[in-house]
Amino acid sequence: MQNKIYQIYENIIFYCLLLYGLTFLIDTKINFVTTAFILNIIFLFYFRKSHPLQLNYTNEFKYYIYIIIYFLLMIFLSTILSDGSLHNYKSRFISPLLGLFTIILFPMNIKRIFLLFLSFSIPLFINALLIIYQFYLGNTGRPTGFCNNHYMFLAVSNSLILPIILTLSLHKSQLSKKIRILLFFIILINIPAVIFENTRIVWLELAIIFPLIILFSIKSKLKAISLIILLAVYSLSIFSISPSSINRVSSIPDTNYANQSNYERILMWESATKMFIDHPVSGVGLGNYYEEYMSTYRSPLSRETQGHPHNVLLAFLSETGLLGTSGYILLFIYLYYYTITNYIRNKDAFSLAFLSCLLTFTINSLTDSIFCQLGYKGNTALFWIFTGLYFILNKHLTISKINN
Repeated sequence: MQNKIYQIYENIIFYCLLLYGLTFLIDTKINFVTTAFILNIIFLFYFRKSHPLQLNYTNEFKYYIYIIIYFLLMIFLSTILSDGSLHNYKSRFISPLLGLFTIILFPMNIKRIFLLFLSFSIPLFINALLIIYQFYLGNTGRPTGFCNNHYMFLAVSNSLILPIILTLSLHKSQLSKKIRILLFFIILINIPAVIFENTRIVWLELAIIFPLIILFSIKSKLKAISLIILLAVYSLSIFSISPSSINRVSSIPDTNYANQSNYERILMWESATKMFIDHPVSGVGLGNYYEEYMSTYRSPLSRETQGHPHNVLLAFLSETGLLGTSGYILLFIYLYYYTITNYIRNKDAFSLAFLSCLLTFTINSLTDSIFCQLGYKGNTALFWIFTGLYFILNKHLTISKINN
């Protein structure tokens, strides 16, 4: 009887994670990650004697957890010192971590990890089809399909997921041929969708990362270069039928006052830099950026009112000072070090996929505040989940049941 109940427990938790993946593009009333975390804690307490779990981890994962703790402590300290909002601290830094904690405390295997990743990929594929249809109907602005979050939420989701899909589709040793064909088809459908979404930073990062993925994934450089050329021609042909996208491309290097989007970012970066210079240790405090920006630091040339500086590093510097920023920088330095050393050692698809994901996420961070911001909680949670899954795939974290 206990074994049956335990099996039901595992299924419930995993189904909650799958539901989170299948609905991550829409704003649902039920937070399936939080639900999975709470139920997992309850079940773990209930089964602590009959079905205890054994958590095995290497030094690599232990250091990762230490860095997360340091990161959270430094943000908390800067928040206290700068009279920041503890509610913001909980919402932006603690809540998105629940997905990682759930993954850590749940017995994962390769099959479950792949199904979970598919639960994110399939909705992105269906949403891409709808975006193409919206473009066909005449929506040439910022179509988002059925995604009812901000269009930048969808853009960052593309940054996190598409590089992983492409990498897995090109590595023969990891998945069956049918699955790889499906994943590559998802890429082909998402390329026009990404173009029609008109988010320039996503174009730039994928134009850099996709060729690198192909070059590192395909042994024959002739085949790799041929595929890069074919995808480039395919992408350019899609651009040719979207005048609004062509206009967006031509505006990328334009920093004149007439180009409000680019010029406004420069003004915001200058304001955030001044904010940090005036409050170097602990920043202006979480949740205080908008008030400080509007009352003291907003440029007279500015034509927009923004709640963040459109740059992750400047967001941390201005709100949390050197204290909070030190944790953020240390976290990403370690993740890059860990991933690159793993790839050099193993030349595996998972390391290349996660490294590509890190690179696109970092590039996106240059022009928007996409990590640990209120509007990007879902993206932050997704980032933490993928990070946890990567450690499990590398067998630096294993969760197993102890047989009594």
